[in-house]
Amino acid sequence: MTPTGRSPASWAVVSRAAAPPDSSAAVRDPQTDGPTNGSGRIGIDCAHEAAGVTSTSVRPGRPGHACWAYDDPAVFETRAQEFLLAGLAVGDRVRYVTPEPVPVVVERWRGVSRLRDALCTGAAEVCSVDDVYGSGPLDSDAQLASYTTMIEAALADGHAGWRIAADGTPLVLDPVRREAFARYEHMVDRFLRTRPMSAVCGYDRTRLDERTIEELACLHPTSDPGISLFHLYAGAGGLVLDGELDTSNHDVFATAVRRADHDPGDLVLHAEGLRFIDYRSLLHLHRHAASRHGEVVLRTSLAPASRLVTLLGLSRVRVEVTR
Repeated sequence: MTPTGRSPASWAVVSRAAAPPDSSAAVRDPQTDGPTNGSGRIGIDCAHEAAGVTSTSVRPGRPGHACWAYDDPAVFETRAQEFLLAGLAVGDRVRYVTPEPVPVVVERWRGVSRLRDALCTGAAEVCSVDDVYGSGPLDSDAQLASYTTMIEAALADGHAGWRIAADGTPLVLDPVRREAFARYEHMVDRFLRTRPMSAVCGYDRTRLDERTIEELACLHPTSDPGISLFHLYAGAGGLVLDGELDTSNHDVFATAVRRADHDPGDLVLHAEGLRFIDYRSLLHLHRHAASRHGEVVLRTSLAPASRLVTLLGLSRVRVEVTR
């Protein structure tokens, strides 16, 4: 067996770069990084797990788009408050979206002086999930148009930007709504990449299975450690792919590619941060490209990936080796 626990016969390509430093030795931002849970996952070594397999936002100075998972709604609300209080501190207008009755949540928030003041001035608001997202499959275009209005209003009122923390659990309980919302997760990631907006999405592990949460988390640039071994998210001139793709998540990756690839033409994957890929994920890329009558361009430092693509005859995948 290899040091990562994989058999040499698994037809995989592994980065020879050193593992990232243990994040326990680094300064962590609880509003964006979340807690380190130390949970183990097959196919990743301890150093990678400690790093949380997360990526930094492409917008300097803003937390970006993160996914959190929780077992206790009170824990998520506390983390959301910290995230939104950090937004208020830098001049953002903030919104909290909850499945609970709004008056009940507002009453709790009035116990925090900074939030109480922000609620009174309109710098903060608490909204219900149904009021923000509706009760049926989400209309992504309409939702993003609503966000544009909120951002423009916040800027016009003198705020630095707009920040939202939303419990998305009720929106993904039904498979039809889940499919629409998962596609929206990627679209909103592209949307806020170039706008003064930050967002956190929360999902309840007591109501959703591990696979569902993984499928949603992987479409964010960052997520809590242990949720997803890879991330596929919006970048400049294509999608960014980082982390590790192995036998445990290749089918999740196939679903993520389908949900994230909205543009016509060839798909470009900026995978310089990819540390491991096995042949199954390369096959998924080939099949995806064939279904769209195009090509996938995989830009990665994993030089052996090019030879593996040739051996497998994956004519729809082109590997561009980066340094």
